Amino acid sequence: MRLSLFEDHLKTSSPLDWCAAVRAVFVFSGSVLIRDSNGKSHQLTEHDCVLLEGSVRLEGAAQLWTFELSRTASSEMTEEQQSRCIMSHDVGLENDHSIIFRMDRVEFPQGMVTPKHGHKGPGIRRLYAGRLVAEIGQDVRRINQGDAWFETGHEPVVGKNIAPFSGFVRAMALPADLLGKTSFIPWNDEEAAKPRGTQRTEYFDQLVIV
Repeated sequence: MRLSLFEDHLKTSSPLDWCAAVRAVFVFSGSVLIRDSNGKSHQLTEHDCVLLEGSVRLEGAAQLWTFELSRTASSEMTEEQQSRCIMSHDVGLENDHSIIFRMDRVEFPQGMVTPKHGHKGPGIRRLYAGRLVAEIGQDVRRINQGDAWFETGHEPVVGKNIAPFSGFVRAMALPADLLGKTSFIPWNDEEAAKPRGTQRTEYFDQLVIV
């Protein structure tokens, strides 16, 4: 099972037609009208997000960040997919009939530092505003607006906001028994006692068949 992040620049004069796939479409900027094969439509503006599973047509002018789950390997992506791909990672779960696809937005007030923590599953994050310093395992990196990164969930993570405001969107693939439950794991009792401090907005938490 792979989780991939794609970027598309939609123009009013050039609608996009996508075949069926399990995907979350996040609008970084602009607006988009999405029509699915069942006749249902979604009108999205900046920082909106929707889960899609069927074939769709997209119309409007927007920069779109799309997180997609697929049972094909990253190495099997087409040239067209590779040209749109920001990153793609194997997330396991190949033996699971259904999995949870969870999409949310996490926002940091000024000066916020998260407790050291892990997660109960892997995911891709992308910063849509601000700037962070992230400790991931033994590595430290600065994350600027537009940067994307992958977390396995197994390594310890600390995030520090170094801008007046920062926020990222996150797509996770989780085992089915975590439906409606937090994926957050404090690293130890000391870290568990610290305030989380971030503001989390959930777009969806959905069992899907990939």
